Amino acid sequence: MVKRRFRRFFDRLGPGLISGAADDDPSGISTYSVAGASFGYATLWTALFSFPLMTAVPLMCAPLGMVTA
Repeated sequence: MVKRRFRRFFDRLGPGLISGAADDDPSGISTYSVAGASFGYATLWTALFSFPLMTAVPLMCAPLGMVTA
């Protein structure tokens, strides 16, 4: 029972984890470069808040896309 829960959790987390980690579009790369050159590691703490949000959106949208496709 517990093993099934973990399996289901990580099955759902997979697409969100990949989408959150690959949130690099061409305009973003230049923005990230400028921000990194300007601020260094001073704003790295914001990743703690942005990563859960970047994973939550695909986790909510994926089932909707599977149903309506």
